[in-house]
Parts: sequence; structure tokens; C-alpha cells
Amino acid sequence: MTSRPHTTAFRDALADHLTGWGLRRFKSYGAYFQWQRETLSPHDLASLNRLVEEKRASGAGIASEVAFYDFTSRPNILPVLYSQRYDFYLAVGSAVAERLARAGSILDFGCGIGLLTTFYATQFPNSTFVGVDRSEASLAAARERAQALSLKNVRFECLDLERAPLTGAYDLIVSTHSILQSESDLGIPSQNWQTFERRKDPMAQANFEQRTGLKARLENLCLVLTPVGHLIAFEKTRQLARRVPFQRALSARGLRLLEPPLPIRYCVIEEVADDGPLYVLTRASSLMGKDVGLEWDEGPEHLEDEELYRCRAEAARVVWERLPSRVATRESKWVDPQLGSARAEWGVCGDALAYLYLTVGDRFRGILVGSRRTGAELDCPLERELACIGTDSGRLSALLEATWSSSTEQEDPIHTPLYENHTASAQDVWAALPERQIAKASTSKEPDNRQKHVELGTAPGLTYLYWANTFDQRQLVIMDRQRASLLEHYYQELLNSSGQGNR
Repeated sequence: MTSRPHTTAFRDALADHLTGWGLRRFKSYGAYFQWQRETLSPHDLASLNRLVEEKRASGAGIASEVAFYDFTSRPNILPVLYSQRYDFYLAVGSAVAERLARAGSILDFGCGIGLLTTFYATQFPNSTFVGVDRSEASLAAARERAQALSLKNVRFECLDLERAPLTGAYDLIVSTHSILQSESDLGIPSQNWQTFERRKDPMAQANFEQRTGLKARLENLCLVLTPVGHLIAFEKTRQLARRVPFQRALSARGLRLLEPPLPIRYCVIEEVADDGPLYVLTRASSLMGKDVGLEWDEGPEHLEDEELYRCRAEAARVVWERLPSRVATRESKWVDPQLGSARAEWGVCGDALAYLYLTVGDRFRGILVGSRRTGAELDCPLERELACIGTDSGRLSALLEATWSSSTEQEDPIHTPLYENHTASAQDVWAALPERQIAKASTSKEPDNRQKHVELGTAPGLTYLYWANTFDQRQLVIMDRQRASLLEHYYQELLNSSGQGNR
């Protein structure tokens, strides 16, 4: 779904709201941690780090979680900690806000310090808001802010659904990172490493709901949702192993989609976070006789650019030079008013890969590499933007920042792959490699019962390594034949490792 026209207005208003809480936006960890050291005492930093570790520890209970949020709600700690999630609040808060207009009574479940709850209340003064959380200290901060904003349409309640039920009735319930907790829970595995499909296993589903607390929270929320009410949920369900049982739990309680799930990406300072989609739901009974309601999709989520591998600077030049059987199919040259001469080259690498190589004088080199299975040339936002950029001053600088800002420059460009993909689409690219020949392969069972497959092979002019498991992790790395030894070494590392197998 594309952003609606008034989303920008909500984002601008929300940015001002975050400033009022003392939050700052950072683009580098260096700047953020410098501010953290300047703001917090060594004792506070030590306490914060200890509480983070206790919260993350295996088997950590409610007490450690509440202790963490109680501590981070302190006036000196709050802006420092929550500034890390600045872009989360912008992305999620504006997406939720544009869906609140028709609701009279709204519950914000797991509201924490009320940062977003108070924003919603300022934007919709004719609606009534209730924020619920189990950290009394967090709620004290929420009440203080509500009072400072002179809000009369919001109140906060301390409640733990594990011990006491919700009361009341709500036209709309909002839950962001609160229904499906237990982030360390892997979820339910696929049938094997070659598929993303899950068996409909009632026992496995019930165990998942019990382990994660999903059953108690979801059933309590359904009890206070009015017959025609809506539920907005945003949880950490990017991986299908968690998303599928979450969706099945929603469906089993009679909840249906009102609109396609909305993928939300945001930055945690320098890192891109992709938690999963935002859901807008209602009771199936409220849809009787209406041609609305969408089917659940249990396939992996595919973002527009997730098949593209990108690098810049010297690494980009190395990749471009090493693409075997490289053939340029077209080029474009122009002069940018700010940056000078620019050149874009589109081309193909045999029957496997396509690329777009961009140079701007001596200042910039960047390359995008993708699969040829969707066409001989790349079809991506960058290509479409370049086609109409012309001599518009400033547009090229913004485009370079948007396309390559999150790419990592390799210390040793020689080790930079020609192509790398860590998303679900890696399976499609791997399957489409022409004349794929397997040199070595191993399928095994990990200590946590996940099935793991590691494969080393070749395609014309290329060497590849493919890694997959039953918890939906996929990785494909492609090198030129001259550097096959690098993948040989990596293959052995993956054979001897357990868990995620990240580079």
C-alpha cells in the first residue's frame, strides 16, 4: 500500500511531538553513543546494560521486563533510550494515526510511556483513549506528559493480562510490539528446507500460542473489542515461522483483514529494521453480506528491491570489473549541476545476472546487481528515477543517499561478492540459476531441530553458495570462478556452525 496524502502531515506533527519528549534523530551510532555518554552517568550506563542483558536472557520473565521499562522511564534515561527508535515511532505512529479517524473509543495496548498514545490523543480530541501497560513507572511518565499537553481525552491503567482481564468496550484496539512478545521464540518450522509451507498442526499451534503468551493476550483483547470494532496490530513477524502461526491465531479468533498487510521498514540509527507487516482487522461476523475481507497469505513477503545487491566505492568497481561475460546493453550520460559528469551503465552477466553501474566523476561509484529472471535489465526505483532525473539540481545527491546510504563498504574489496541475498527471494534466484551444477551439498539437523541445507555449486562463469533452513532463512552468495576458494572456505564454516549462518 502506498502512503496516503495526509501521512506526511501526521509525520510532521509526530516529529514535533517526539521533540517535545526530548527525543533526537541520529544517523550514526558514533553521534548517538557520544550523546549517550554525555547524558548518562557511568552508573546509569552500567545499570542500563545490565537490565538489557537480563531482559534478553533466555527464560527471562515478566519481572525483568518490567524492571527494564521502569528504569528506562526515568526522565534522564527516557529520551536517550527512546531516541534509538525515533524512526520506528515516525513510521508506525503515522501509519496508525491515519486509521483512527472513525473510532470513538480507542485502546492502546502495551502503551509504555505513552509516547504514541499522547500523540493520537492530540490529533483526535473527540476520541477517547485508554493506554494500558504493566509498568507503573512508564505510566507515570505517560500521565505526566498527558498533563503537560492538557489532554482531557486520555487515561492510563496499569494491568498485566497474565493476572487480570481487560474491562470495557473499544471501537479500535492498537497494539504495537505487545501481543506477540518472546522475540527469541523461533516459531513453527516449515515442512523442509526447500519450502516455506507449514503443516496445519493444532498441537504445534497451541504450543506456540502458549509459549509466547499470544493466547491470553489475544483472547482478552477480543473480549473488549466491539462487534464492529477494528484491531491494528504490528508485531515482529517478518519471519514466516512467526508470522504464519500469528496469522492463524488471528483467523481462529474470527478476525479478518480489512486491507492488505502494510510492510513497514524503519531505521534504528544506521540499521534497517523490517519487523513485518501492520495488520488492520475486524471480526468476520461484521463482514456478513459485505464484499470485503481478504484472504491470508502464508507465503514469504517480497519487497520491491530485496533481490538487489548493492555496494559502492572501490567495492563497486571490483564487482563491475569481475562480472564474467559482462555485456553493456545501454548507457546514459549527463552533467549534474552540483556533482558534475555522471554515467549510468546497464548490462548483463551471461544468463544469470543483470547490473546497473553508476559513476559520478571521481566522487562516487555504485553498483546494483540482480537476477535476470525478471528481465534482461533491472527494473527498480533507481532505474526509473535515473530515466527522468535530467539536470534537476539536487536530485542526484538525494538519489545516491537514498540508494546506497545503508550499504556497507568492504575493507577488502577483493572479498566483495558479485551478488548476495539474505531474503526469501534468494531461493527464487538460486532456483533460476542457469545450468546450475552442484559440487558439494549437505543437509543436517541443528540442535534446535531446524533442518539446514548448505550447497556449493557452479553456473556458467560463476560459483555460488546457497544456505537454507526450515525457519525461513535463505542466503545466496555468488562469486566469479577465480575466487571460488573463498566460497569453499565459507562452505566449511557453515557446515561446522549452528544457528543463523550469517556472514
